Amino acid sequence: MELFLFLFRLKQFLNVCKFLFMTNTQKQIIGLILLSIFFGLIRNYFLESPLSLLKEKRIFETIEVQTNNNGEFTFDLPKDLTEPLNITIETVDYLRITNQSIIIDARDEEDFNKGRIKGAINIPFDYYEEFEFQLDDIDLEKILIVYCSGGECSLSIDLADYLMLDRGFFNVLVYEGGWPEWKGAGLPTE
Repeated sequence: MELFLFLFRLKQFLNVCKFLFMTNTQKQIIGLILLSIFFGLIRNYFLESPLSLLKEKRIFETIEVQTNNNGEFTFDLPKDLTEPLNITIETVDYLRITNQSIIIDARDEEDFNKGRIKGAINIPFDYYEEFEFQLDDIDLEKILIVYCSGGECSLSIDLADYLMLDRGFFNVLVYEGGWPEWKGAGLPTE
């Protein structure tokens, strides 16, 4: 234990020596960087809505398929969406079966080719510019369902934001459960 403590102290001493023998220019550069970071954090603290220093998970409103008095499924999409909405696995399956939507896989082509929701098209978020021609043929009012690998994967959210905010699609939904949940439920795949 004493040897470990000695080595730790020796390393600290050597780091201090390195700093002492740095050129004046190097010290000034490090000082300016540290000062910039300090003032940036202070400014952020006083902003009306400070920037988050850690990425926060976005929480979307979730909409589901409803059952009417006759036991039939119904789906009502809210009018004038301002951001993508989250949907459940049951809703994805209902909209897929009734052909009311286009399902978009935001994963890369390799993952898409290994397996996907039946009828899904591939528009990888990392390369969406290369797939613009597919988007040009889609009606802006069509329901788009975007999914990826679920869990911590944010490709579907990023692509949904692009489709809604940059491309002008009105009805963009995100299936956060993604491919793992769909496959695990034994629903139709390709």
